[in-house]
Amino acid sequence: MKTRKVKKISLITGLIFIFIFAIFIGIIGISRGLGSIYPKLNYIAKPFVCPSLAMTYTQNETQIGSETYWSANWFCGDAELASDVVFRYAGLLYGFVFFIILLFIIYAYWNSSIGPAQNDGLHLW
Repeated sequence: MKTRKVKKISLITGLIFIFIFAIFIGIIGISRGLGSIYPKLNYIAKPFVCPSLAMTYTQNETQIGSETYWSANWFCGDAELASDVVFRYAGLLYGFVFFIILLFIIYAYWNSSIGPAQNDGLHLW
């Protein structure tokens, strides 16, 4: 029986889509979402955003009706940072880590006993 492989263009397209998805989740879900509730998560961006000074934050909690909204103001020394800069750098790092995790999960599934590679399906490489 001949081994079938995934077409290179399909593999590249899939990897690009997964990478964009992971970066989106890293920025929006982890850095902005969880980083607003737990601002210490965004300290990972300090070497890129504020390498020589102390990076600090103030967390704001706003109650509107029954809803609670969190936000954080970031400072590099005495100067206030745009929170978008902190979110982007932290989100890119978290997104890259998320991408690696997704690749591992896909590879593990693909080659598992229930995956396509073991059931006369396509092989990744």
